[in-house]
This record gives sequence, C-alpha cells and structure tokens, in this order.
Amino acid sequence: MLRFKAYNYDQNAMVVINYQDQLQPGTFEHAVHYLIEHKLDLSVFHPRSSLIQ
Repeated sequence: MLRFKAYNYDQNAMVVINYQDQLQPGTFEHAVHYLIEHKLDLSVFHPRSSLIQ
C-alpha cells in the first residue's frame, strides 16, 4: 500500500523563503555557512577554463 501525502491543487499561495534570513548568527548553521563561503577553497569544483578549449 503506497502512502503519499495528498497534493492540494487549489493552493493559492507560494511561500517565498529567504534562507539568508534563516541563518541566525551564533548558530551551528551560520558557522557552517560562513566556513563554506569564506574559509574553504572550493576552486577544485570549478572547471578550469584553460582545459576547456
């Protein structure tokens, strides 16, 4: 027996969430976000333009 949550096709509103506002200073989530954005070198995940020719 499948158990899915019923979808409401008459939904009138779309909730917009600003995740930057959700990251409150002093929380674990804020610390992780800060480390990823400001301290880690993520250049290994970006393609090198010299190799793509």
